[in-house]
Amino acid sequence: MILKHPYILALENKEINKDKLELFVFEQYHIIKNDRRNFALMISKASSDTAAKLFLDCLSAEGEALDTLDIMAKELGVSVNGIESYEPLAGCNAYTNYLTRLAVYGSDAEILTALLIDFPIWGDNCGKMSSALKKNYGYTDSSCVFLDKFAAPLSEDFVSKSNDLVKSALPIYEKKMSRAARLTLEYELSFWDTIYNYSLQDQ
Repeated sequence: MILKHPYILALENKEINKDKLELFVFEQYHIIKNDRRNFALMISKASSDTAAKLFLDCLSAEGEALDTLDIMAKELGVSVNGIESYEPLAGCNAYTNYLTRLAVYGSDAEILTALLIDFPIWGDNCGKMSSALKKNYGYTDSSCVFLDKFAAPLSEDFVSKSNDLVKSALPIYEKKMSRAARLTLEYELSFWDTIYNYSLQDQ
């Protein structure tokens, strides 16, 4: 349902007004800023050096994402003041707020399970969105770097080491890991549902 989401289909059919694309930028700005804190907390609480390094990789990626999101914002003529003054939508921020809960109360295995399940799906939608923006909205490769970086496959090293940690924790945390994966996907869906619904308002 996420991979064939109506928002992505609407972009592919040029059914979303270009000025509504700022909603995506606004929401991602606030999500990324919170996720940077989430990953920093995960690093400080990691149960092993391997887990800490995996979360450090995530933190680094979030820092780069904030820089490339700025390029996307400029494409839309969005100012820093405009982003800062924007009030985030609850449905879009459910994902990052759940990640905060995992950072505080969850195990490394629960977190990594959630990330391994969600990142490829998020990346797939970013890739489709990038293609639609370039085809229908006049975006360039430069202004879609934010999306294209997330669309790139996870590194083999990240996936391999994460899987090793997840498998080693299965006997202890299997139920919690399954729940973390399910809830993360439900919150991911909430992001796309909310963006889609608000993008259609006043069109």
